[in-house]
Formats: sequence, C-alpha cells, structure tokens
Amino acid sequence: MSTGHPEIDKAQKQFLAHVNEFEATLRHAGADTAIGTFLTGLYEQTSINFSREEKAQRECGFPFQDAHHREHQALLGRLADLQNLYQATPHKADHGAMLRDLAALIKDWVSHHMVQSDVMLRRYAPHPQHPPPLRARP
Repeated sequence: MSTGHPEIDKAQKQFLAHVNEFEATLRHAGADTAIGTFLTGLYEQTSINFSREEKAQRECGFPFQDAHHREHQALLGRLADLQNLYQATPHKADHGAMLRDLAALIKDWVSHHMVQSDVMLRRYAPHPQHPPPLRARP
C-alpha cells in the first residue's frame, strides 16, 4: 500500500493502527466507548493528513488531483455525519446501525481510497536516490 511518500505512508499506518485500536476497544469496552474513542480528533487529523497529501500531489504533478480531492471531501463528509450522529445519540442507545456505517466507512477508506487511489501516487512521487551498493575490497 506504499505511496512512495514517507509522510503519507506514515499517516496511513497511523490510521490503520487507529482502526486496530478501535477493534480492540470494541471487544473490551463496548460500542459506545469504541466509537467515541475512534472518532475523537479523527476529523481534524484526517483533514490535516488529506491537506498534506494533496500538497504532495500538486508538487509531483499527480494527474488525478481533482478526483482525489473529491474522494477526500466525501470521506470527510461521511466522517462528520458519523460524528454528529454519535454526539446526538444517547450513550445507552443501540449503536448497531452506527457500527455498520462506521465499518462501511473504514472499508471504503482502506480498500478503495488507500489501496486503489492513494497507491497511484507511487508512480508520480519522487523516489529518493539510493546510494550505490558497497563493493567488497579485493
């Protein structure tokens, strides 16, 4: 899933770690706590990461910038909707529908956006020059 851009790849690894933490919290503390923990600060951090990603795309002349920006806006919109719904839902409520919506968002985010769209950046991102291999002394 590497994009070839260290900051973007780091942000993706952090997001996947956050998803794994969400799953562990869901098992141990329940839906309300897991959803609340997962959503806390996620919109803000994602906005920063997406802005950084779009800047990198502009810098390397990524030809799919407009479509990618629309994907970012759609993901942020879905995330904002879930945050608003969570804040309006009583903590003792059944969170089944919200969990399904959140699972669908995560699936789309990872399987479509990260794996299919973000990976395309690899072809356009500048690749660091590798030093020549060391040669054994004769």
